[in-house]
Amino acid sequence: MADVLLSALMSSMVGNLNASALQEFGVAWGLSTELEKLESTLSTIQAVLQDAEEKQWRSEAIRNWLRKLKDGAYDADDVLDEFATEALRRKVERERLEAISMERSKFHLREGVINMEVLDIERRQTSSIVNESEIYGRGGEKEKIIEVLLTDVSNQDNLAIYAVWGMGGLGKTTLAQLVYNDARVERHFEMRIWVCVSDDFHIRRLVGAIIESIDGNACSLSELDSQQQRLQEKLRGRRFLLVLDDVWNEYHDKWDGLKAALRCGAKGSMVIVTTRIEKVALMMATLPIHHMGCLSEADSWSLFKGRAFGMGRVEENSELESIGKEIVKKCGGIPLAIKALGSLMSLKNRKSEWLFVKESEIWDLLEGENSILPALRLSYHHLPPYLKQCFAYCCVFPKDHTLEMDTLIQLWLANGFIPSKGLLNLHDVGRDIFNELVWRSFFQDVKEDVLGNITCKMHDLMHDLAQFIMMLECSTVESGKEMKVSKRIRHLSFTMSSEVIPWTKDIYKVQSLRSCIQTTPDYNRQYKSLLPLLSKQKYLRVWDFRCAIEEVPRSIINLKHLRYLDMSYSRIKILPESTTCLLNLEVLKLDYCYNLLELPNGMKHMKSLTYLGLTNCYFLTHMPKEMGQLTCLHSLSLFIVGKDDGYQINELKGLNLRGALCLKDLDNVTNLMDAKNANLIGKENLHSVSLVWRREDKSNIPANVEDVLDGLQPHSNLKKLCIKQYGGSKFPTWMEDLLLQNLVEISLECCERCEHLPPLGKLSFLKDLFISGMAAVKYLGNEFYGDTVISFPSLERMDLWGMANLEEWRTVRGREIFPRLSTLVIWHCPKLVELPFIPSITSLDMGVNNAMLIRSVMNLTSLSSLLFFGCQDSPVLPDNLLHNHKMLTSLEINGLRNHKSLRIGLENLSALKSLNLECCYDLETLLGVQNLRSLEYLHMQACRSLMFFPKNVLLGLSSLRTLSICNCEKFCTSLEGIQYLTTLEELSFRGCNELISLPESVQHLTALRSLIFLDCKGLSSLPKQMGSLTSLSHLIFWGCPNLMSVPEGLQKLTALKSLQIKGCPNLERRCKKHSGEDWRKIAHIPNIQIYPGIHGGCFGKLKFC
Repeated sequence: MADVLLSALMSSMVGNLNASALQEFGVAWGLSTELEKLESTLSTIQAVLQDAEEKQWRSEAIRNWLRKLKDGAYDADDVLDEFATEALRRKVERERLEAISMERSKFHLREGVINMEVLDIERRQTSSIVNESEIYGRGGEKEKIIEVLLTDVSNQDNLAIYAVWGMGGLGKTTLAQLVYNDARVERHFEMRIWVCVSDDFHIRRLVGAIIESIDGNACSLSELDSQQQRLQEKLRGRRFLLVLDDVWNEYHDKWDGLKAALRCGAKGSMVIVTTRIEKVALMMATLPIHHMGCLSEADSWSLFKGRAFGMGRVEENSELESIGKEIVKKCGGIPLAIKALGSLMSLKNRKSEWLFVKESEIWDLLEGENSILPALRLSYHHLPPYLKQCFAYCCVFPKDHTLEMDTLIQLWLANGFIPSKGLLNLHDVGRDIFNELVWRSFFQDVKEDVLGNITCKMHDLMHDLAQFIMMLECSTVESGKEMKVSKRIRHLSFTMSSEVIPWTKDIYKVQSLRSCIQTTPDYNRQYKSLLPLLSKQKYLRVWDFRCAIEEVPRSIINLKHLRYLDMSYSRIKILPESTTCLLNLEVLKLDYCYNLLELPNGMKHMKSLTYLGLTNCYFLTHMPKEMGQLTCLHSLSLFIVGKDDGYQINELKGLNLRGALCLKDLDNVTNLMDAKNANLIGKENLHSVSLVWRREDKSNIPANVEDVLDGLQPHSNLKKLCIKQYGGSKFPTWMEDLLLQNLVEISLECCERCEHLPPLGKLSFLKDLFISGMAAVKYLGNEFYGDTVISFPSLERMDLWGMANLEEWRTVRGREIFPRLSTLVIWHCPKLVELPFIPSITSLDMGVNNAMLIRSVMNLTSLSSLLFFGCQDSPVLPDNLLHNHKMLTSLEINGLRNHKSLRIGLENLSALKSLNLECCYDLETLLGVQNLRSLEYLHMQACRSLMFFPKNVLLGLSSLRTLSICNCEKFCTSLEGIQYLTTLEELSFRGCNELISLPESVQHLTALRSLIFLDCKGLSSLPKQMGSLTSLSHLIFWGCPNLMSVPEGLQKLTALKSLQIKGCPNLERRCKKHSGEDWRKIAHIPNIQIYPGIHGGCFGKLKFC
């Protein structure tokens, strides 16, 4: 039975009763006596609450009493909040009348601070980052797994799966992380991917998650076929390590579907699976399973001692040591329990406190087969009430969900979980609570990016504990799963996927919601079925509704108690004026609302607003008037500067902003004093600032533009700076003197009149530098590097785009430059003739540059990846350009003109694994390709003059696994030598209209798994020898209108799992279920998809170049 946590709610209610606005309202309405009686009742109840909460798990009667009391308390709290909202509304109206009477145009009004001291909040200066390197007793297991990874153990599928199995809390994820981050593993695999699986084993979600892990960005593709093709493009020919963490799926078909998409990597690719279920490990593993055991008694004590005693305390008190060892024995060698209890005991100094924990009756509560929950419950039991509430609330998110610290704090605040602490900012108190939960091991996997954004996760067992506590108050709606909900639930969350969400009748009866959270955004669906539910929620505090709605529901005006509203990614154009009636609203997120044109004029009356998110709202042209009156506003991602009073930059002066701020239309700032009035230098909590001018008329330079930029100096804590379309001829002194020493990312875009760059090389922490459209810069040299021994000591990536007059990139003798630069991108620098020798560069992208600059590539022999992009006037690539590039593994050439053949030294690229040729219109033949014995992936697209492979080209490609020919219009059937591609696993043709059939020698491609024909209008037949393709599992025909029938031998292919037909009228007719002439050939295939009525070219209108 769930715990009933009430003391935190009671404390919050007592604090609300003492609020000045509510006291004034009570006097005005003659309710002072009633409010005093309520406060007296609450105080009486508070006196016995702690004892009742401790005894509830032994007494059903007490638990039922607490449950009834909590329902009543929630209702009373809603009424009090309604009173407070009405008091706030009256206050705003009164202020409006006063403003009119006094003929004032500007107000800086500050609401009273509610003081409710929390007696036991601890201000220990704990860090958000836990040192996970202190792992005990797992060194041998780590080395064993690494030995397996570094040994060629690939099976016949070229994909080995290693399973780590063990009960929850043993540290399976931590062990996998230790292996994943080991330097030897990092060197061995070209690509490492980490995906948390949990119990949501939908192939579409997992393929998208793998792509996101590779790219670092969310996958925009929604169709599984498109996702699988994209994934195979990423993995093809590359040796990868994929960790599938926390797998619960026991169904063979789902695992087989995912495994099929992973078989395109290079030999030696590995998958590590962690799971609690032995059946899952047996099903997935192709190698012997690693069974994790519990820690030894000695390792358990070492882990506990480090947490509980820190440095040296154990020697000071031998009595505590002996008690501690008894506590450790009760943890059963489970690291998660030991860490949680160790953190708890670090706060207790007296012997009696340690004995109380050791002898607690909670140890006698066995939670089914899970012996760890009593230890975790004991740790939870000793939390202060506000920490209990904040922790338990996190179960609204699904398992393995990445939790953002700032979002958590906003949600805690919206629900009233964070108590006041003197004059401390409530957000800072929330950060202390977050750090406390991290220290006590309730949160884990804490990460902080270079800009200071912090994320974490909850261990599955901690999530189970939170769900156990909140089972009567929190429900999660999952697609494809039936569920029952209580009419009295307070918090509802739902996840998005392709399946329809099961909104049951029970859900529509709920009228007590305080939170309604969409845990993942949906960019395509509107979810109108949810609106009737929301219209009934009179006391809703949190509404997260990130979907494709086109207008704000009218019922929003009734949500007077709303504190948190997230409509990011919606398609709304106007935020209605009625939104300003939400006087309690603290957080409003409209990020990525690309169609948003207008915000309500009366937004200045939303006095409670602390966060306004407007990231990438590109079509927003102006701000509401007098935003400076929102004195509680701490985060504002976008401010568009206007000319008139109330819209000018001085509106920002009194706002203590944090996070990221983009200032647009700085043309409207006309002098130094106005710029200084923004007070950017005083905003120490800003980590990112973008300064953007409009510059519609580039010949008209804004007045005093250099003074304006000088006055916009940010605080020295800044980590990211972007300056765009600045019209001055020089950068300000605060950039020249490098007063922003903590910068990690700089972007200078279209500052066309600046002839010199600041000495950015002196910035010790700079990792990313993007310079674009700096047309007046002619040289990169000493002034750019700065007077330091090592220039750009931390820079990892540098982009130079559109540097029309850049002529020389100089080096300086006796000075080390760019020691860590690994990625260099140079596009549209037509006058630059030479690159400096930078041996650390491993990835180079070059586009639309001159022939002399291209020759510099000859000296960069450490490259592993090279992209060359040309255009109509592209220079000729020098002969033997890549003669000495023995380390090159990936080569892409795009848009090359005037080359009938490539004589760049391809035959010497002994390590090359991926070759991509696109839009090389004049290319007729491939020379040197036959020597690429390591090549695993070959893609040719829009090579219009390529008619066939030269004789014996395919003979040497002994490692080729993927061959893709796309929009090569003249390509015909002369695939001489295709029989030698015995390792080929995927063969695809797209837009090859001259392709009539495949040669009979295709029968030798016994490793082929996927065969795809897309928009091949000339394809009319296929040889019966296709019946020898014994490994073929996927066959696709799209847009092949002249293909008369499927080959006779298809029924022999027992491995064939999937057949797709689209835009092929003859095949549609002949493959009709049961009645078609070819049905007998395909009836054995488990997954047949035929899309009737879609004829003609499916891809004919696509433009690839």
